[in-house]
Amino acid sequence: MATPEGSSKVANTLGDGKVLLLAEDDRATQNLFKVGLRKLSEYEVVIVNNGVEALEVLKSRPVNVLVTDLHMPVMDGFELISIIYERYPHIPVLVMTGLAETDHKNTPISLGALHILPKPVKLSVLIEQIRNAGNHKPDGVIQGIPLGSLLQLMAWELKSCTVVVESEQGIGMLYMQEGELIHAAFKELEGLEAAYKILAWKGSRVEFTDVCRANKTIHIPLAEMLINAAMYK
Repeated sequence: MATPEGSSKVANTLGDGKVLLLAEDDRATQNLFKVGLRKLSEYEVVIVNNGVEALEVLKSRPVNVLVTDLHMPVMDGFELISIIYERYPHIPVLVMTGLAETDHKNTPISLGALHILPKPVKLSVLIEQIRNAGNHKPDGVIQGIPLGSLLQLMAWELKSCTVVVESEQGIGMLYMQEGELIHAAFKELEGLEAAYKILAWKGSRVEFTDVCRANKTIHIPLAEMLINAAMYK
């Protein structure tokens, strides 16, 4: 995958295929982490300069842990965390900041971050926190069941969840609210168009987290959508 302009990757030996996404605009801190985070041999580390670049990475590949600074150009950490909270609630978020608690007032925690680490961050502490966060398991992992059948089961159970669908085509997100498919996202596509793309995939790996915070953009019943998706195939 081509990383966003200005971003970089730390080449690690990929153990279990985990990905750490680090959003940090300070070059000196980036260089420190490029060296220090090599100890995280089980992770591939992707470094970006701001929240916009982080979101571009998230559209194209799975990420297991996000570590972000708060003050960054283009899109700061506060806005990034709030978007992660809504669109990617399965991804644990750690925050690094030089702000005093009286300045940030624990706002990142209220937006969905797990921990706030004061700068300068000790690498040993950061590595421990990343590993702890990365041990988080999804509420469910499903393979071998057609995606349409899985969504029908969720509809019957009136389930609310965020569904991550991984296939050869990429990473798609489906958002279920009380058994209804209310939103979908795939790369630059949103809503119904993204849903039809994702529903046409075969051999997908599905994970889900039992929370849905997306706004409703899809207004047709799931059964009708699945029929249309079958025709789309």
